[in-house]
Amino acid sequence: MSSSQIDVHSSKTVVIIRYKIEPNNFASVVEGLKQSLKKRGYVEGKNITYIDVLTSTADQSSIPQVMEAVKKYSSKTDLFVTCGWVSMFARILLKDTGIPQFYCPTLKSVALKMMPSVNSPPGTNLSGVYLMYPPEKILRISRLILPNAKHYAYVFDSRIPADMIFKKAYERLRPEERHDFEILFFDLANGIDSVIRKLQTNHIEAFGGIVGAFKNRKALSSLRIPIITALTLDIEQTEIADYLKGDNIIAGLFNPFSYCGKQAGEMAADIFDGKTSIENTIPRPALQIAFVNLRAARRLGIYIPYRALEAVDMVVK
Repeated sequence: MSSSQIDVHSSKTVVIIRYKIEPNNFASVVEGLKQSLKKRGYVEGKNITYIDVLTSTADQSSIPQVMEAVKKYSSKTDLFVTCGWVSMFARILLKDTGIPQFYCPTLKSVALKMMPSVNSPPGTNLSGVYLMYPPEKILRISRLILPNAKHYAYVFDSRIPADMIFKKAYERLRPEERHDFEILFFDLANGIDSVIRKLQTNHIEAFGGIVGAFKNRKALSSLRIPIITALTLDIEQTEIADYLKGDNIIAGLFNPFSYCGKQAGEMAADIFDGKTSIENTIPRPALQIAFVNLRAARRLGIYIPYRALEAVDMVVK
């Protein structure tokens, strides 16, 4: 073995910072990351060490834990992998260092709060894998399923950063991107009972959300109002049918998180192998999957037109 080969696979340390998100707390990101790096010759316990930090909550009360972890491990890591919205707060401390940081994954809108583009080399020590949950596509699918509907609600929790960022994405939609829906916004910070009353009294025909809505999905499903939404969950394609049992989610979008982890692992291996630098590592999109859940639609008495079935990647029967 040449000296250059020895140097390429010299010992590395990767710090992962993640928070509690149903159902697996970004565990498949971690698994996918390790799988890709192992295929490239980085074997845990041999020449790579993983430090895995799981915060105690999914909301802003975890911010001090994120900051503490960055400070604690900055002097001993070769790469930070930050999952979800915590990436923004890790970024505050990491932006002026030379330590590579991958967001894996974040909403595209979150990524664009940290960098000007996801389509070109970043020119800084930040890159990653971003989730594609375009509000326009959610409303487009809603229109295909509910051709006569008028009112769509975005249910959010103003205490959760990801919910607020996605709310802004809805607010910025051009009129033609709203697909003739009036969009209403209901804040769970005012209490679940308040949101339920507003969903009932404002003639809402479909609604969705991100983190906060799914923390309260059982209570919200009691209304029997169709949910057409983005699933920002640590869930795989093989798990989606079981996860949707009992919910009123009739359609939506999700991104398998293991794919994100595998992509980040490939990007990290290229940097560790000296093939590129973090400054030249262009962010990568996640794998977006659109689905229709016929099981929930039948339970709610909603007919799914054939054109809606043609527009999605997966049908849950």
